[in-house]
Amino acid sequence: MRIDKAQLEAIAALPDDKLWATVVSMAKGYGFTLPEKTPPHEELEKLRGAVNADKINVSDAMRVLNSYRKGK
Repeated sequence: MRIDKAQLEAIAALPDDKLWATVVSMAKGYGFTLPEKTPPHEELEKLRGAVNADKINVSDAMRVLNSYRKGK
């Protein structure tokens, strides 16, 4: 899977509610279900930090998403 850094930066710059709606939509496209309710700002900042422009840390991003999905 190729990751377009410019597109990723644009998505990460979205307001929290739009960012989460985009993440939920993308997850559905890959067969994953995430809660529709937007997580707290702090959680989304962790997600943004995992996919910053300099280095994409997919494992950290997945950890944040799985934690929220499981309600932790």
